[in-house]
Amino acid sequence: MKTRKILSIALAAIMAAASVVSVSAAQLTETDPSGQTEVKARIDGAVPGDVSYIITIPDMVDFGTLAIPENDTDTHDKDVTYDVTLTKLESLDPTEKVINVYVKDQNAKVGDNEQFYIANKSNADIKFSYDVYSATGESINLSTNLNNRNMTTNGFFLTGFSEQGQSLTGTLRFNLNQLYGQSLAEIAGEYSGYMVFFSAIENIQ
Repeated sequence: MKTRKILSIALAAIMAAASVVSVSAAQLTETDPSGQTEVKARIDGAVPGDVSYIITIPDMVDFGTLAIPENDTDTHDKDVTYDVTLTKLESLDPTEKVINVYVKDQNAKVGDNEQFYIANKSNADIKFSYDVYSATGESINLSTNLNNRNMTTNGFFLTGFSEQGQSLTGTLRFNLNQLYGQSLAEIAGEYSGYMVFFSAIENIQ
């Protein structure tokens, strides 16, 4: 008896729910033969026509093993290259806009120690600087050294992209002369640092 009562209550609740749905639905009758139904959907993402892009930056750049040079009278540099590529681009008008890429050291501040560094993982007070160039090989010169440019809050200007597939191959240069005279027992260890990249859609000037 108790089971029937519970089933009756459940059936009544289902019928009540169904009546609520039917009341909220539009109805067509002989006196009101037309009606309308709103069809809804959502597409997440950029507004159609907005610029969309993907820039690929290196996961890691490795100087490998650094050795103390025998003298500091000659220049002893170790170079490694890095790539930055515009792998996807949509809806950019290259006559009006450009995607500019900037880079800086993780701890750099405008007007206050804007250098790039790698620091000893066991003792961050032991650190050495390196230079970042926007060129490679024989094309490297003072003008391609980012530290010869003005740093903004976004970083040093690296390059501008306006077409999908464009890329820049640059160089990180470590001057081994700064290791000369150092105590190997004190400076030995693993070193790392971070280059912080920033991109922005900007007007062509």
